[in-house]
Amino acid sequence: MNTMLDILRGRAGRISVEGCRLLKEFSGMHPKNKPGDSVVFISPSGNQFWNGLPPAGKQVQTQLLPEIDRFSELVRVLSRNLPTTAQQGLTDTLEQVRNAVEQSTSTWWKTPDEAVQGFRELADGVVTTLAEYFGATTDTVLAIPDTNALIANPDIEHWQFDGFQQFQIVLTPTVLGELDKLKVNHRNQAVRDKATEVIRRIKEYRRRGILQEGVPIVKDLITLRAIAPEPNMSQTLSWFDPNNNDDRFLATAVEIIRDNLRSTVFLVTSDINMQNKAHMAGIPFREVPPEPVRQWNCTTTG
Repeated sequence: MNTMLDILRGRAGRISVEGCRLLKEFSGMHPKNKPGDSVVFISPSGNQFWNGLPPAGKQVQTQLLPEIDRFSELVRVLSRNLPTTAQQGLTDTLEQVRNAVEQSTSTWWKTPDEAVQGFRELADGVVTTLAEYFGATTDTVLAIPDTNALIANPDIEHWQFDGFQQFQIVLTPTVLGELDKLKVNHRNQAVRDKATEVIRRIKEYRRRGILQEGVPIVKDLITLRAIAPEPNMSQTLSWFDPNNNDDRFLATAVEIIRDNLRSTVFLVTSDINMQNKAHMAGIPFREVPPEPVRQWNCTTTG
């Protein structure tokens, strides 16, 4: 499974490859000042003008700029708790990356080869900073199930994930609210019954301790924790809709990742729409563990 650092590193790598291709194959520069000019232009952003991009280069640029913007926004949201110098360094570097692709300002690079080298160094610098702060260095594993995951397999004490024996299941306010609604309002009796069963189990686990601090449900292996605060929708990804429960769930997941940068964090969902949104947001996810096979006693007497 890809960790958040893996996902960010992969996105930065794709931006680096496509940005270098844009600069190598389609870009050019010319000096602002020509010999004999009576007026000399001096700019802090550089003394070279970008040449206009050909149609093929504009196509690469058009595809790359939104990817840079999505990546930059995710990094900005996740790095909110980092030291100010680290935040500013990432912001400045990502701005330079975007400027190199947008090519609407001047530059100090004099040749495409020089630009490629400089761009690659910028992208590598972002990855180095991310690795310093986002690399998983603790044994803590946080699994965040959506509502459908708990309905599909409410037997969470038997959940298993490849590669992890110990993990913490984190319940979000959105999921708990949806469970309460499902147990009463869903048209399907089976769903109402499962939602009721999940809530019953959660209340039973709560007797073992304080859910907000984490309670054991399988000794030394699985703990359960509930998050009380609603997500701050003004400080999350801009495309999240505060009136959409899926987006509120994802916003909470982003906050959990941001507050646990050194831990392995992933969603648990088999909902294809949720998986697509998680992929777009850069959030790792895993499928819901299958329910355990029941062993029935089929012996008879005669």
